Amino acid sequence: MILVPSVLGVFSGALLFLAGALVWIVRSEHRREDDVFAERKNGPVPFWGYELLPFVCLVTALTIFILPFNQFYYPSAVILLIVGVQLWLTRNMQRRHRPALLN
Repeated sequence: MILVPSVLGVFSGALLFLAGALVWIVRSEHRREDDVFAERKNGPVPFWGYELLPFVCLVTALTIFILPFNQFYYPSAVILLIVGVQLWLTRNMQRRHRPALLN
């Protein structure tokens, strides 16, 4: 995504990034110990929209940095980058996972 600054390269990189995000979400949901379905109160946001929000923020920020937009978009990209990392770290720290089984 970063090395090929064309629209097709960014689009395919973003799709691969979001596919990796989906794998991360499914694995995280499978390993959770807490009962999330009884406690989940996302409000009007559906489950996948809520879970994909940090990754969408990160991909959007990277896209703004890569594609030749106006330089006035860069502060928005920095804010999106900070919000995406903050959401991802907060959600990662609040989840209790079972430890991975080592062979």
